[in-house]
Amino acid sequence: MKLTHAEIRRYRSISEPTSFDVESDVTCLVGKNESGKTAILQALYKSFPVGSSSCFDTDLDYPSHLTREIRGNKRVKVTKLTYELDEADIAAVEDVIGPNSLSNNVVSIDKSYNQSECTWSVPVDDEKVLHFLRSQLDLPQGDTERIEKADTVEKFIEILGTLESKTPSSDDVTKRINGWRNQSPLLAAIDVLHKRRPKFVYFGDYDVMPGKVSIPRLIDKENNDTLERGEEALLALLSLAGVELSDFISTDNHEHLIRQMENASNTISDEVFEYWSQNKELSVELKDISSPEPGAEPPLDSAPLLQVRVRNQRHRVTVPFDERSRGFVWFFSFLAYFSKLESESEYPLVLLLDEPGLNLHATAQNDLLRFIDERLAPKHQVIFTTHSPFMINPHNIKRVRTVVDDRTRGTSISDDVLRTDKESTFPLHAALGIELTQTLFVGPHVLLVEGPSDVIFLQFLSEQLRQAGKEFLDERWTLVPGGGITKLPAFLSLFGANNLTVACLSDSSVENRRILAELKKTGKLYNASLVQVGDALDKTEADIEDLLPESLYIELVNEAYAGQVSKDPLKVSDVPDGDRITKRVESVFSARNINNGHLNHFAPAGALLRRDTTSGLTESILCRAEKLIKEINSLLK
Repeated sequence: MKLTHAEIRRYRSISEPTSFDVESDVTCLVGKNESGKTAILQALYKSFPVGSSSCFDTDLDYPSHLTREIRGNKRVKVTKLTYELDEADIAAVEDVIGPNSLSNNVVSIDKSYNQSECTWSVPVDDEKVLHFLRSQLDLPQGDTERIEKADTVEKFIEILGTLESKTPSSDDVTKRINGWRNQSPLLAAIDVLHKRRPKFVYFGDYDVMPGKVSIPRLIDKENNDTLERGEEALLALLSLAGVELSDFISTDNHEHLIRQMENASNTISDEVFEYWSQNKELSVELKDISSPEPGAEPPLDSAPLLQVRVRNQRHRVTVPFDERSRGFVWFFSFLAYFSKLESESEYPLVLLLDEPGLNLHATAQNDLLRFIDERLAPKHQVIFTTHSPFMINPHNIKRVRTVVDDRTRGTSISDDVLRTDKESTFPLHAALGIELTQTLFVGPHVLLVEGPSDVIFLQFLSEQLRQAGKEFLDERWTLVPGGGITKLPAFLSLFGANNLTVACLSDSSVENRRILAELKKTGKLYNASLVQVGDALDKTEADIEDLLPESLYIELVNEAYAGQVSKDPLKVSDVPDGDRITKRVESVFSARNINNGHLNHFAPAGALLRRDTTSGLTESILCRAEKLIKEINSLLK
């Protein structure tokens, strides 16, 4: 069950409804300080929190300038969340109310300020439920005719209860129906999905473990349900060790307690340092102290105390946990807190991380991104906020949503990274700028292509045209690999802002045409011109590789994967018919399990670079390549 869309209204800085699509793995909310990013995460969290203590409060959460409309009416909706069911979710529902009982796999849930009110929209097909119930019955002819007249589930239940003859099948159906809440298939489906619905976990910059705590006072706070999230992280670490707070009060098995704490610390430390590249010579230790320091003030005046310390193996010293770098403290605290929740949860979670890289160095932020992508996202959805360019993956711009504080609407979210002010998109432009400065020299005339393999193949075709005395690529063009059509809007914004002449050469596909049409519609092309590979081939589906002879491309694939296809190299006849040679080769890779079914598009291009000589291309091949080159060169005029 995946969260796919979120709509929020009337919550703190959010006055008017605002919504955004949620990625299946990671969604990044980018905005400047005080734009309302935290309010978005909190609204989501309170909709279905992992803990029961957080809830919507009209006095604290309703927009202050609109409080008059909420008086006496707590039914105002705050969030509408849309989920997509997976096959296991659908099977769980069908096991209760019958096969094919859901007309589609999308459900939505409205949450209001009234905590007891939660409205589900579940696509239960009553006709399919009714058909299933009838199919389970084995009744005499007369009763069968009566039950066939029922045109609703409610009418079916009513007639079933009045039947004079009782059979094992009717008893089974009655038992099934009585197992549904209020004998309703809709409520039964909701009950199934409610248990499977992923809960929200919120963790902010300030939710870090304390360096020292009083065990008796911590026990009191736990009993009174007043623990702060940092203290919950500490309890989570103890829980992973199988240690209870009461164990510190009794000293019957002190040595066993020490060993358990060491094991828990080592487990979390090992996982932290798998992703923490800043200093590999640190470890975290838990120590219990039997008596407080002289003159200690509350809350550290009640023994025993538990202290968290960090050992630096190189300097052979330990320091209090909360005196280490704030970034490391956050990283360790979150992992301890999350590890316990993950171990206790039967289903995936939605992790809401508020400014997780705020106190991290740029390279440490890269570690954190890797941690999110490799450790969290494969199992759980992650939504995090940032205003740092180093927390934006320039290779995955589609995960970014911008957050702005509009003067009239309040906080609003946009899936279009360009429909916002310069301050909000600065981290995005900075991230792309950093990527560019690391890899590119940009000239005054930029030809943006989708990837580095496009650069190689385009230059190869241009050189073949030059040798044949035909028009080749104008040398004024600077070829820039952009990394895919999804990055085009942001790249055009970046280049356009610097007054460069920009043209874009894109592959031809239905999805690419949709993106380009949207750019034209919204006026986000700046002065850029667009050329599609399919223009030269008169095809709607084409890549730059399709300009090459099929035999040449297959040779390059065989050379690139010589170690895996040496015994059975690919032949042109092995490749199925179709428009795009890369897709057709990928299908062969998948069928033969070559390279785990994955074709690296750069590998054949790399093989071309390694060749000393290449045989000339046919006249027809050169003509269609020249057609594309002429169209590109014409943009300079």
